[in-house]
Amino acid sequence: MTWQLIFFSIISTLILIALYFPLFVSAECRKKKRGYTARQLINGYWPYILAAAAVYGLVQVQFPIRQHLNLLVNYDCTAYIEQIEGGLVSGFQSMATPTLTYLMTFVYIVFFSSIVIFTFIVLAYTEQTSELKRFSLVFILNYLIAFPFYLLFPVTVTGYALPTVQPLMYELHPAIYSAITMVDPLDNCFPSLHVALVFSTFLIIYGTNLRRYRVFLIFAFPTVVFATLYLGVHWVTDIIAGMVLSIFTFHIADRYGEQIMRHANIAIVEIEMLIGVKETIICNICACNIVTVPHIRSVSCPQCGTCIKHSVL
Repeated sequence: MTWQLIFFSIISTLILIALYFPLFVSAECRKKKRGYTARQLINGYWPYILAAAAVYGLVQVQFPIRQHLNLLVNYDCTAYIEQIEGGLVSGFQSMATPTLTYLMTFVYIVFFSSIVIFTFIVLAYTEQTSELKRFSLVFILNYLIAFPFYLLFPVTVTGYALPTVQPLMYELHPAIYSAITMVDPLDNCFPSLHVALVFSTFLIIYGTNLRRYRVFLIFAFPTVVFATLYLGVHWVTDIIAGMVLSIFTFHIADRYGEQIMRHANIAIVEIEMLIGVKETIICNICACNIVTVPHIRSVSCPQCGTCIKHSVL
């Protein structure tokens, strides 16, 4: 049953992403003739996809990492959070109904994932490479900064920490509990990555021309926040910490993004040369075919000596 739930979540996420395209991408953009081949697109975006997948996977395998590093934490930091806010979060369940619980569970598991994945896709699709790089960097930084907190600062979900809060999502169906506890020990609350990633998405999209998607995120963000509080997952403190984290990572990406990406690009070029990824560039002076790697930023023509600025897309 657990795998059926995972399959349902994946299919539902893909359906939502498909629906987002006509809603948030202009008809003119969708009808635009694109001259890119599948190979160009893969060559162009593989570093972002691979890096994002790697840090996401890092958080998902924290159990083996804890054991390997002997980080079997036997203390609980939940009491510190409870001292700060008490049972404040219990007020969000005052309107609890079965229908609302199912809806908010869908928001927490599927809706959230669709937003993050679609943001990667839409920035690539609309050729907003600079914003795509910043979003990739923010995504990675959010996970990397949150990861030590999850290892060393365990905070139990409110549904199992407060007697006045019910673990609505975890008790909705055994398959949901099983699927979540496969990767989450239910003490990865502080900070909230759901909040950090969706708020980071809004900060990135705010600077683009995706107006309809920006308006959508204004409503999507508080919906995700409400879901995390209503379902008995996060504390209000987690929400605030998640927003602070997203603002911090956005600032890092905005101020130091180019410098970080410049060093990352050097490493990417080295990897492409090592594994033999090739791309052909045509000199616009002598029409000479130059074989190089996709992410090299400039190349000299061996025939006429012209320096050619190169973009992977």
